[in-house]
Amino acid sequence: MTNRLRLACRYLPLLVLCVFASAVHAEITGKDMFEKKCVGCHTIGGGDRGGPDLKGITSKRSEEWIEHIIYDPGRLTSIQDPVHLELVKKYGHEMPNLGISHDDAWKIVAYLRETDIAAAAAKPAGEPKEERIAVTEDLVQQGKALFVGEKHFNKRGAPCVACHALRYSGVRGGNWGPDLTEMYTRISEEGLLSVLKSPPYLGMKKMYEEKPLTDDEIKALVAFAKDAAMRKEAAAPHFFPWAGIGFFGAILGIFSLYKRRVR
Repeated sequence: MTNRLRLACRYLPLLVLCVFASAVHAEITGKDMFEKKCVGCHTIGGGDRGGPDLKGITSKRSEEWIEHIIYDPGRLTSIQDPVHLELVKKYGHEMPNLGISHDDAWKIVAYLRETDIAAAAAKPAGEPKEERIAVTEDLVQQGKALFVGEKHFNKRGAPCVACHALRYSGVRGGNWGPDLTEMYTRISEEGLLSVLKSPPYLGMKKMYEEKPLTDDEIKALVAFAKDAAMRKEAAAPHFFPWAGIGFFGAILGIFSLYKRRVR
């Protein structure tokens, strides 16, 4: 066996592990991070624990403040942030630094935001809910055309694809805003209707404040998002690791054949 082949065989297991590690890391969501790092001290609607109940937190604090206390709570102490100091006084301890990265902190912020939106959109007990939007091929195609800009909004607002991506056949989106593929699943139909009728995000507010979407446009976009979510759920969700196994299995087969030939 040549030195190159020995070296390749030696490091192949490490390469396989790296593939799996990257695949697992790519799948980590804000909800995953919250359940892994935060539930020991916090709930969302379940009352206080070691720290405050975080239900409605995004309407009480700025998202930048929430990100700061997740990523580097010590900084809020050093600048004598009054809200942070009041929380320390109330609960008897500082928020610990859990080693959460900037990116993961923002994932948690996004999860808290989406949870608050879904809760705000939910109807009180006993109050009739709006009829759910039926997903028809015509409505989905209307929503897709509006999303990608093939059809203009009535008030000439920018198409969604200018800022957002959504994994759907024939759709290529921007990356200024978050990927919307799982938005319907995360915040529910009522939550998505609420966002489109009254955008809570600064970028969307500026873009659509004077160019609001019509009810028909909103229904079409929700139907499109719902169809995208259903298609994703129906597809095999974890194809990448299995593709990696097949790829490296093929490599091992080639090495095996090569080994026989050099003998």
